[in-house]
Amino acid sequence: DGVIMEYKNRSRTRASFASYSSRRFLKPSKVKDSSIFWWLLAMARLYLATVQTGYIHPDEFHQSVQVMARDVLNIDAKKPWEFSTEDPIRSVTFSALVSLPYFFMKYSAPFFTYFLGYDLQTPYNLLIAPRIFMTFLSFIADYSIYRIARMCYLKPWSCVEVFASSYIMLVYATRTFSNTMELILMSVLLWRVCESMVDSTKIIRKQTILQDLYETAESLKDKVKLVRMKSKLPPYNYVDSAVISVVITYGAFVRPTFVVYSFIPVAFWLQRGVVTKEVDFSYFNLRCLSLLPGVVVTFIACVLADSFYYGSLTFTELVYWNVTGRSFIVTPINFLLYNSQENNLASHGIHPYYLHLAVNLPILHGILGLLGLWSVSKYSASFITNNFTKKPKIFSMATMLLSSFILPVLVLSAIPHQEPRFLLPTLLPLVLLHSDDVLLSGRKIKAFKHFCFLMWHIWNILCVIFFGFLHQGGVTKTMIRVHDHIIHRPPHTNVHIIFSHMYTPPTFLLMRRINVIAVTEEGRRYRIAKSVFTYDVGGSKPVEDLHNISAQIYKEALQNSTRDADLLICLPASLSEKLYDSTPENVTLHRIQRVRGHFTLEDPPDLNMDDVDFTSSCGHVCQFVRRLDQFSIDIIGVDFGNRMRRFEKDTSLENLSQVYKDTNDANMVSFESDEETSFENEEHSDVNEEALGINLSEPFEVDQNRRNEL
Repeated sequence: DGVIMEYKNRSRTRASFASYSSRRFLKPSKVKDSSIFWWLLAMARLYLATVQTGYIHPDEFHQSVQVMARDVLNIDAKKPWEFSTEDPIRSVTFSALVSLPYFFMKYSAPFFTYFLGYDLQTPYNLLIAPRIFMTFLSFIADYSIYRIARMCYLKPWSCVEVFASSYIMLVYATRTFSNTMELILMSVLLWRVCESMVDSTKIIRKQTILQDLYETAESLKDKVKLVRMKSKLPPYNYVDSAVISVVITYGAFVRPTFVVYSFIPVAFWLQRGVVTKEVDFSYFNLRCLSLLPGVVVTFIACVLADSFYYGSLTFTELVYWNVTGRSFIVTPINFLLYNSQENNLASHGIHPYYLHLAVNLPILHGILGLLGLWSVSKYSASFITNNFTKKPKIFSMATMLLSSFILPVLVLSAIPHQEPRFLLPTLLPLVLLHSDDVLLSGRKIKAFKHFCFLMWHIWNILCVIFFGFLHQGGVTKTMIRVHDHIIHRPPHTNVHIIFSHMYTPPTFLLMRRINVIAVTEEGRRYRIAKSVFTYDVGGSKPVEDLHNISAQIYKEALQNSTRDADLLICLPASLSEKLYDSTPENVTLHRIQRVRGHFTLEDPPDLNMDDVDFTSSCGHVCQFVRRLDQFSIDIIGVDFGNRMRRFEKDTSLENLSQVYKDTNDANMVSFESDEETSFENEEHSDVNEEALGINLSEPFEVDQNRRNEL
């Protein structure tokens, strides 16, 4: 009993002197902590995932769901260059994970159609199903923040409330970005590292006390008791090795920059008690070795998945070990090799080195980002100027969080290509360090807290509206409207769609199948030729050039097909007037539909009304509303009249790829259009004769070159 009492007294004494670098990480909260606001924000996040129309960046679609829509649902959508080069730089493991709803839709759609009469595979469902799935995955980050906050003696529900109120979680976390997955994985890594640090500190302290008591014990009986107590202490050295190793390895395949984010947490996990000489240095080496099994297994699994997917390796070659170095595709290495060349980065945009610190951090985190930078400056000044006894504790949890914030920002700032979404994981340490600064809690609230509270919430509300709904907000809606137009097009008509001055359109929302098979009465099977063609002109061509481009496309369409051609132009409404003004003779433009709610920073509407003629029927307010209506996308039909239809078939036409040569691939007119079905997917599971424009009871009356007998 005396031994046990001595152990408890020493434990309390040592715990009273153990502290982190900030009092907030030790002092328990006296303010009531409620979860009601987090639940409201969680429901808001789920709701926003289903209604958002904003289009933040093309990578949202083209590095994930557009790829899997083709592979899983047989929807014709062009894969981006990252997946089609000889040395692909994107791992399919991420695309497959976020596209798991497509596997469900593929196998359950027949049951929904048969039992409920509901078509599960619609453009809207294709759009929101992965978003809802990503939203549920994002709650892993909320749970991780909650657990870390409890360990740090913070108000846990207040922390997750600030975390969930960020527009990063309300907008970015509902999208299929690899950066969102990077944030989720980083949250799990921080949670496990923080828990390991706390548990290790407690257990090492107990071990030290028991060892001291053992050395001072006089009787053999007391020593036996102490040995038994020491043997009952839980293990702490390798408990989280498997989780941490899997997370950092898979994170490197999702985005190789995850290695930068994971460096500080893993370093703190490895040094627990080693630097302070509470445990022997050999434990550092053993902890490194404990990570190897998880790293190796995850690495091999991801490499094999990518190698099989890209076709560089087959199962037979693997079984008989008929492989070479080129048989295995390691996408993180390809990613680093690609981005190590400045010419490649220049094609995506070169930015100044200060952009992350001066622009991207405030854009992402608002006042929270500025508070984080202020904390870094205070910490650096204190570490440099104070004497040794007053320097901040280097190996505390607060130091780890602060380093996990600033080090990745500085490292990624050395890369010339910088985008705000690259810094999404920095939200985690900022919330843990400064959540109390942007909440109104306690009896006496300073004016600065009121300011931070207002700035935090106003900024996030504005960003939800802008990035969640307005920014390029008409693109996805336009794709759905064009899809409906294709369904109701006249028979015997091919549809050609030109997209101009907007982000790369996600053509998988048109839901055109790759292989459409027709069967005659004799049992012969034919693949139906494509009937919908898409062309992404980009934003560098003048609007007036769209007439020449559309004329060339129309001529080629009539030359290469016996069907009529329906040509559409989709472009921002702010540019429609230029298109109408430059319309040549014998060409008629008619607006089919105006899709409202589209804001583009590249071609914003001109709101200046100095040269506007006001009338009694349309005054200042009316004209201003008309200008605001230009925040839209116009779907415009082009009619060339009979003159164009009667041109000679043997007319010599320059190849379009020669006419519109351009060194910048992003600005070239793409004629590798998506092959589309020619029947109404939403209403029929079999080939629709009327929509195909053929009678399956009779032989096909089409050009022999267009037949592809299976």
